[in-house]
Amino acid sequence: MVGARDRDWRPDFEQAMGEEFGESVCPPVPFEAASPHECCEVVWQIAGTDVTPAKLVSLGEAEIIALSAAFGDYFECEAPSGDQIKDAIARLLARWPVGSLGESPPSE
Repeated sequence: MVGARDRDWRPDFEQAMGEEFGESVCPPVPFEAASPHECCEVVWQIAGTDVTPAKLVSLGEAEIIALSAAFGDYFECEAPSGDQIKDAIARLLARWPVGSLGESPPSE
C-alpha cells in the first residue's frame, strides 16, 4: 500500500517508468512512438494503475510474457523480448528501488 505522503512522488515514478520501458523496448517498438506516457499505458494494462517497484519485482514469467505481448499489440509491432522487459524493470529499480514509494517488499 502506498501512503498519502508517498503519492507526491507518483508522477516522478511514472515518468521514470515510462522512460525506462521506452528505452528498453526500442526496437522493435518504434522509438518515436514510445513516449513515457504511452509506455505507462501498456504497463498499467498488465500491472495495474497502482503499480509500484514491489509489484514490478513480483511479476512472474507469465506476466513478463503478457507485458511483452501487450507492448507489441499496443504499438502494432513485433513484441519486445522478455529480456527487454526485464531490463526495463531492472533499470527502473535502479532509480526507484522497492520501498521508495513506501510500499512493502513482495512476500516470498
